[in-house]
Amino acid sequence: MADKITRIQELTSTLSNASKAYYVDNKPTMTDKDFDHSFDELLALEKETGFSLSSSPTKRVGFPVISKFQKVEHPIPLKSLDKTKLIDDLMKWIKKREICIMLKADGLTVELLYENGILVQASTRGDSIWGEDITQNAKVFNNVPLSIPFKGTLRIAGEAVIHKDNFDAINAKLFDEDKYATPRNLCSGSCRQLDSKITSERNIRFYVFNILECDTKLSDSKYDNFDWLGKQGFCTILNAKITSLNDGELDKIINSLKNYAEQMSLPIDGVVLSYDSISYSNSLGETSHHPLHSYAFKFSDETEETTLRSVEWNVTRTGQVNPVAIFDTVILDNTEVNRASLFNLTFIEELQLNIGSKINVSKRNQIIPYIEENLSRDLGMLEYPDVCPTCGAETEIRNTGTADFLYCTNDNCGAKLVDNLVHFVNRKGLNIEGLSTSTIEKFVEKGFINDFVDIYHIDKYKKEIVNMDGFGIRSYNNLIESLEKSKNTELHKFIYALGIDQVGEGGAKQLCKHFNNNFLSISYASYDDLMEVKDFGDITALSVYNYFRENVGNEKLWELVNLLSFEKPKTAEVNVSGGVFAGKKLYATGSFANYKKDDIKAVIESHGGEFSAGYAKSLDFLVVGSLKSSSKEGKAIADGVPILTEDEFIKLIS
Repeated sequence: MADKITRIQELTSTLSNASKAYYVDNKPTMTDKDFDHSFDELLALEKETGFSLSSSPTKRVGFPVISKFQKVEHPIPLKSLDKTKLIDDLMKWIKKREICIMLKADGLTVELLYENGILVQASTRGDSIWGEDITQNAKVFNNVPLSIPFKGTLRIAGEAVIHKDNFDAINAKLFDEDKYATPRNLCSGSCRQLDSKITSERNIRFYVFNILECDTKLSDSKYDNFDWLGKQGFCTILNAKITSLNDGELDKIINSLKNYAEQMSLPIDGVVLSYDSISYSNSLGETSHHPLHSYAFKFSDETEETTLRSVEWNVTRTGQVNPVAIFDTVILDNTEVNRASLFNLTFIEELQLNIGSKINVSKRNQIIPYIEENLSRDLGMLEYPDVCPTCGAETEIRNTGTADFLYCTNDNCGAKLVDNLVHFVNRKGLNIEGLSTSTIEKFVEKGFINDFVDIYHIDKYKKEIVNMDGFGIRSYNNLIESLEKSKNTELHKFIYALGIDQVGEGGAKQLCKHFNNNFLSISYASYDDLMEVKDFGDITALSVYNYFRENVGNEKLWELVNLLSFEKPKTAEVNVSGGVFAGKKLYATGSFANYKKDDIKAVIESHGGEFSAGYAKSLDFLVVGSLKSSSKEGKAIADGVPILTEDEFIKLIS
């Protein structure tokens, strides 16, 4: 049976990859005859074993959409575990008993229920007693079996996660203000989508860590039962059995598990130790807060308790009204911290935050302030502003695909205009020097600029500008010179500067490349045409389509286009297929004497290479700056990733 399940998993993966290659990449990897033969073999094996994966091409049907999630009561409460950061605490707890140690994945805890071999219900952990029914979404997780060989009742708990490499790939396509904070946040929002098609695009994986209920006799060993789960076709969380320990060995085992998680790009926040004997574990009972059979060892950053005092609401260029928490100052990693992003309304609701809440705050990776926990959930929910803090227009809540956000409904909101103008003139856009955020704010306030075109007619206000505080004739002349220089640009920079939702620098380049740098073709492209652009999904394609449907008759847009002259892309004449980095993936780190990081990216792409969204073990080269290195250089040495110094990089491209 195990061999047949393994074969089903192999065929599912092969056929799914072949379907993507045929339908998405337009590069078939299998003949129709081979595909049909493999499909028939898979179908026969699924019928014979009663096992099939959610990603099986024999099971893929439509994507259901629901109006809301129903509440589900957990017959066996999914309680939290007792936690520690001290190895000594673990050693005292073990009491010389056999232990099953496993990774603690950092995602969303989900319970699955199978009846007669069929997945009938999936639910979130919720408050441990009541969760939400997410069955339609669990059915499109990457590796959840829809049917299994065991035909009795089986209730299991596990962690739904988005691996870090998938998380980085999703974030790489988003504007900075839209990027997700952590894989856990993205996974949590993705699991709670009302449209399961969105969930299916997030490549969520599920790892079982516990059997809650089973109406057949299993082994008394938790470790052995992981093996039984594997034979049913489940992916289990990485685990090991410890029969005895000498001094220092537990540290080594934990570090080994951490290294494995890093290699697999699996987000974790610790390990869990459980007594291997299930009968002994059950005899221990539980407290009102946690069971006594398991102990969590957390890797989390240093945290401090403080009090939430207020929330600032800041309007972005897209109209999102983003919340920022203000709390009593704490010292973390030797720095004062008194504010942290709250990201979105879903994040606030998950933590049940309100003014006066006692909160635990950390600096994730010793960099980003982050609210880890609300210690007082009995204060009710924070009230959201019903009017925009900038213009006073009504606000509304919108779901963007992964979470609820607050939006200003006024298209002419001053904060939106300022942020849009700042985005338009930045270095990746039209690169207009002399128009800082503060200068743009002043020009908008005085009525000099009301849209992008007005930037190029600023000379009408020469007298007023020259007499402004901080300005003078020299500053004015420099600004006019920069404006004239910006009129000669590349089309992808202009597309990026327009600030189309979901279109970052990379997306703008792919869009222009696909349509041969023809703005008219882009403007009138159909949704189907846009879906063919490399790395475009339906959300990005629809965003571009809607933008130009709304603006194609906008005289200001065409006046702006006529003001500009679009140069040929600097990489257009380079034979990238035969470049020195053809087929290679590179990343740059540190500070460089001869380049800005964005310049290195352009050079790598012009020589046929791919610039990675972040550091990964799969890199072909890591380019390291000559002025200042970084911790990624040490990682590359440990991972065996070839390193190019700045001088070596220059020699290769010369």
